[in-house]
Amino acid sequence: MDLIASFSNQDFVLKTQQQLSKDFNQHGFVFEPQFDRECYEIGSLKIAVQEMLLEVMEQQPSKWMPLMYTIDIPEKQYFRFFSGLTTDWVVDFAFLVIKREAQKVFFRENYK
Repeated sequence: MDLIASFSNQDFVLKTQQQLSKDFNQHGFVFEPQFDRECYEIGSLKIAVQEMLLEVMEQQPSKWMPLMYTIDIPEKQYFRFFSGLTTDWVVDFAFLVIKREAQKVFFRENYK
């Protein structure tokens, strides 16, 4: 089973959302209440994460790096991404965050 195929499973998507919620909550950022209970379509999930990333950057930028550490974005990938910053950075970065959180869920489910 691969990571991308796992997104066709609603339980996997919901667990990924719960992982996102857990990591953002550790830094004082809370998704909508239904985020932990209702499976989002990938487009809606990307938008929710994009909005939350922008909220972190705009409201409490000092929490950005601790959040990235919690999510565990690989340092090389992080710096490579931000060295070529574009106006649509949040779209691409939200997908990177979702993918990393999904990897945590995937590894937990397949290698416990």
